[in-house]
Order: sequence, then structure tokens, then C-alpha cells
Amino acid sequence: MRILKLSDKCYCIANDSFVYEELEKRISDGLHLQKDSFAEFYSKRIFQAFFQYAKDLKREYMAYYQQEYENFADYLYKKELLDWEHIKILDLSGCQTLLKLNINLTSYNADNLIEYEEKGIDILNQALKEIGI
Repeated sequence: MRILKLSDKCYCIANDSFVYEELEKRISDGLHLQKDSFAEFYSKRIFQAFFQYAKDLKREYMAYYQQEYENFADYLYKKELLDWEHIKILDLSGCQTLLKLNINLTSYNADNLIEYEEKGIDILNQALKEIGI
């Protein structure tokens, strides 16, 4: 699982079986945070800001657009307006999905975190690696 920014939009490559609640359950143990601490609360708020309004593009494609588009890549290109170059960068396997992260819908200023010299995304990806999702 990893977060990336393409054309000023944030996405997350995740397994098809991804459920945010499972991520939230693993945050404390994966990041070695003390239960009910400020660090635990703050970390969960950050991840919630990123995933609260996420849109599972593959699920949406399968449910509503599969008849309209040749395949998922075609849907990403024509409906989501991703460049073919970006679609190649994603390199999604058959068991992965693409989440479109709508971080601007939160009141938490999550966009400031990822715009901080690109290190914000690296920090989030490292945390996701530690969490093991």
C-alpha cells in the first residue's frame, strides 16, 4: 500500500480487500503508540483525513462503468483523466485497486502535510509500511 501524487491529486494503491477500519485498528501497534495517548489520537486523525472521503475507483468502475469502458486503464484515462504515463507508473496488479484521496474535503489541512517538500508522502508511506497493510 502506498500513497502517491499525480497531477496535483493524491491516490493510494491498495489491495482490493482494503478496509479503512482495519488500518485504523493496526495504527497503534504498527507505529508502537501508547493506547489513548496524544500520539495515537493525532496519528489516527491524520490517516482519517486521508482516507475518510477516499473513492475506490476500481469498485466504482466495476459497479457502474464496466460496460462503458474497454478496461480499468481505459476508465482511468477517459473518466478520471489520468495520463497514460501516470497509469503506467501505477502498474496495478489484478488484485489491487486505486483509491482517489479527497483530502481537500477534510477540515484537517491534510494537503499541507503532503505539500511539505514531498517528504510528507514519504513519511506517510513509511508509516503504512510499518503498519503492514
